Amino acid sequence: MFGRKKRHAEDAPAEQAVEHEPEETEVEGAEAVPAAAETTPETSETASSDLDFQPKELVEGREQDGPFDFSEISGTRPFIDFGAVLLPPTPGLTIRVEVEERTKRPVAITLEHEGTRLQVQAFAAPRSAGLWAEVRAQLAAQLAAQHAEHREFQGELGWELHAALPTPEGPRMVRFLGVDGPRWFLRGVVTGAALEDKDGARRVNALFRSLIVHRGGEPRAPRELLPLTLPQPAAQVRPADA
Repeated sequence: MFGRKKRHAEDAPAEQAVEHEPEETEVEGAEAVPAAAETTPETSETASSDLDFQPKELVEGREQDGPFDFSEISGTRPFIDFGAVLLPPTPGLTIRVEVEERTKRPVAITLEHEGTRLQVQAFAAPRSAGLWAEVRAQLAAQLAAQHAEHREFQGELGWELHAALPTPEGPRMVRFLGVDGPRWFLRGVVTGAALEDKDGARRVNALFRSLIVHRGGEPRAPRELLPLTLPQPAAQVRPADA
């Protein structure tokens, strides 16, 4: 099952506590979501407009290993369709849909498996430029302003940003991921068990790589959040050009 969680439009871009009111609906390949308040790290919906576009930071093997563009999927395969983001049904996966309280629109998807949480959002991007470099710089500036320890790290998915966010209970470890795709940017935020061991990191990387971004052909401003929808039960999805 997946949960539908409300959040305020003015949420801080790094992290703050948000009260969630889940409404659950059946979705194949996901489990029940506990109706509990959760603190999730986030960035603002768009990057600052005064930042210049940078070249795309290409992830080696992205077209073969993901994250995928919708046009790169061949044949007919089962996916859970959230509009801009699709994912294969995964046993034991908990899916939460974050809903902006003011507009009631879905704005993020949180995937949880074995104590690890991966929050994802997809944004429109320029055809020949990337967003991850500038978003990462913006995040680093926000973290520095909060006196949070952070460092850039180059991993399987390219450059990442790792941070220890100060909380009353002690530092909270967060891993920020980003991939520049064809006319889209996919952002991920990882918290939980996968930050403590290499096997967990590989599993969350594989989950992130399994995602498919459906940018659509509509004209959109760079950094515009791609629209998410609440899914129907997992169905066979055929690429647009099939």
